[in-house]
Amino acid sequence: MAAAVQAPLSPVQLAAQSIEGFLRSSRQPQLIEPGDPPITLDSDSYQLTAGPRWVLFEAWDKERLLARRVTGVRQQSPGRLELTTLRLGGKPGSLFLLDAARPSSEGLRRKGRRLVFGEQLRQMLRHTFPGWTIRELSTEANLEESLSPSFPRALLTKGTMAWAAIAAPPTSDIDAVLAFGLIWLDYLRRRERKLSVRGLAVYLPSGTEQTTVLRVRHLNPAAAEYAVFAYDEEAPPRPVDLQDCGNLHTHLERQIPPREAIPGPEALLEEQLRRQIPLLDACLRPSPVYGQVSATAAADRGILDLLAVDYGGRLAVIELKASESIHLPLQALDYWIRVRRHLAQGDFPKRGYFPDIALNPAPPRLLLAAPATRFHPSNETVLRYLHPEIEVECIGLAHGWGGPVRVLFRHSTMKA
Repeated sequence: MAAAVQAPLSPVQLAAQSIEGFLRSSRQPQLIEPGDPPITLDSDSYQLTAGPRWVLFEAWDKERLLARRVTGVRQQSPGRLELTTLRLGGKPGSLFLLDAARPSSEGLRRKGRRLVFGEQLRQMLRHTFPGWTIRELSTEANLEESLSPSFPRALLTKGTMAWAAIAAPPTSDIDAVLAFGLIWLDYLRRRERKLSVRGLAVYLPSGTEQTTVLRVRHLNPAAAEYAVFAYDEEAPPRPVDLQDCGNLHTHLERQIPPREAIPGPEALLEEQLRRQIPLLDACLRPSPVYGQVSATAAADRGILDLLAVDYGGRLAVIELKASESIHLPLQALDYWIRVRRHLAQGDFPKRGYFPDIALNPAPPRLLLAAPATRFHPSNETVLRYLHPEIEVECIGLAHGWGGPVRVLFRHSTMKA
């Protein structure tokens, strides 16, 4: 007698089998739904109920209960199982199982954390922009436009008016968010031709806003509107007064600390330019040229690569980079702000800087010097949003450390 042919398993049966097998083989199984924190699973924290059309997957912890109708398996790999679900209204969804004990699961955990914070941003936007539509909210990278997945971003609309928004998670490099925010604002203005994207809203953890607020105060108010909000776990986000940076304390060293012998391309470039400043800009005096002038603003400590003066007594802040950096314009702005403040307070002659030179009270020039091929494409975008009083010049240098300085190009940035 011929053996009976076993009927193939349905997608629902395969899903139930895959879930049970995954949970048996995982050391630290977790269930993740995009936008929510993970639920750690053990034998007492989940239940599977198979039916003809779906598997009801119920999981719980001390905070919540999650119940989803699983209809199939989308993708399976070691330590990871992606399931398709049927949500209310018949809309499809996704559910992930991962083994947190596997190093390969870290990427999905990071993505899960980004999605969770993205949903927190959605709630903050609804509170601070009532009546506006959140037309777009993304936690994904856009490498072509230099947009980072570390900072969720959004587009809000009301009629033909729009705002760009971006947020810094508590564990992120918080001072980096403004650069990506300006890139996002500029991208939306180019993409959304039918909208008037009026400005940029930035959301920061409470207590971390001073550097960003100080930078925003030195952006061009004619180019865009700006709003900063501080958030925490206990209360809705609050608007930050852009005219109040708190107690801004700066200090200028009386004695210049000796240069540490730190190898690296920036150090080599600094030494090369220090000896040949007039080749960088013929208006600059060959001496004195100061390196590593220390300045403190709040809890931040910045190092000015070079500080020089021209024959008219006007200061020049020279920021050097040997490699591409999205953050070059705003890091240089930090240094410029401090020099501008010390100049206005008359600190330089008091501390023995630029002896016998009458310093011009005009705002310092800002020179950004780097190998010609090492300016990041986004630098021009960010520089266009700086305040018009900040005169910026980008100077592209020929490669080859140690020889004469050769300038391949120089240009001033047009303001947005």
